[in-house]
Amino acid sequence: MRMRLANRGPGRISLGPRARLTTKLLIIALGLALTLIRFPASSVERFYSTGFYSSLQSLLTTFSNLVPFSIADVLIVALAVGLPAWWIVRLKRTARGRRGQASGRLALHTTVLAAAVVCAFELLWGLNYQRPPLTTKLDWDRQRVTFAASVRLARVALDNVNAESAAAHAGEWPGDQEMRTRLHESFEQVVTELGNRPGFVPAEPKRSLLNLYLRTAGLAGFTNPFGHEVILDPELLPFEKPYTLAHEWAHLAGFADESEASFVGLLTCLRSDAPEIRYSAWLELYQHIGRPLEPGQDPNTLEPWPPLAPEVQDDLRAISERVRRHYSRTIGKAQAGVYDRFLKANRVEAGIASYGLLVRLLLGARFDENWVPAQRQGR
Repeated sequence: MRMRLANRGPGRISLGPRARLTTKLLIIALGLALTLIRFPASSVERFYSTGFYSSLQSLLTTFSNLVPFSIADVLIVALAVGLPAWWIVRLKRTARGRRGQASGRLALHTTVLAAAVVCAFELLWGLNYQRPPLTTKLDWDRQRVTFAASVRLARVALDNVNAESAAAHAGEWPGDQEMRTRLHESFEQVVTELGNRPGFVPAEPKRSLLNLYLRTAGLAGFTNPFGHEVILDPELLPFEKPYTLAHEWAHLAGFADESEASFVGLLTCLRSDAPEIRYSAWLELYQHIGRPLEPGQDPNTLEPWPPLAPEVQDDLRAISERVRRHYSRTIGKAQAGVYDRFLKANRVEAGIASYGLLVRLLLGARFDENWVPAQRQGR
């Protein structure tokens, strides 16, 4: 194909109309290809997740940590305000008889922009959805996922959340900086054991203009895949922060699946030498698993278990109250629906239900001492 260059004065050369259209169509095609094509998982792991992406993460997060505001806020405002303003200004400057043609061009340009965003998302973070699942890396066996095993895990969670609560509440909670430093030590160990390259750069959690929305939607935080930063609700309670931050760091480290990010976050906290951080993990796991019931089983027929420690009960009530203060069932349901479609579009078959697969991942895995996950033989 022959490209034609248009001369726009001294030192200004641009592509001709046909070449510009070809470029736009190529961007759209690339966006569709990255959305539809499934790459070999082993290649994604080797060349992207533990290769290009690992280097990119350390670079971008180092930069985003220097930015005192949320990059996500800038991007969202630019999109929410800039795109409509662009349409309005362009249409107002166009004669009435030519606005239909101008709208067509704007629609094409908007499609190109959307495709460019898709390309950026996939290259900056999204391809991590295609890395091999942890069940193929670990000594994980579906036969271990039984009701009896879930009861045993629930009892372990109950005993440990009670045991850790005394030490965790004995003094003041560590400051945010101390907590992040101690969390990073065990986090680096866990993700390296799970196949990542050393050198993860931890993101310092930021606030966002979206904090009110996070609360009304029942979200504790999110990872910005474009700016490689982590946003946390500043109203999170001290005992919620360690696990929540470790979960978001796991996303940033390339564990896109929600259950896998939860798995990494949980192990990170359980492996810590700080009782406050371990308590955060046991409290989260207890909320995940509760007291398992078989289908149709009457709770009144269960054998009595030791009660939760008073401090644990107080913390669970505080979490419930924090969520209830702002939560909107309508917004929360809408947010869940949107995220469910997003996950399924990125080949997470379980959609938002993947949050609940943490227990299945834990039950099927085999652990050595100190919650070190055993690797699959032959890897």
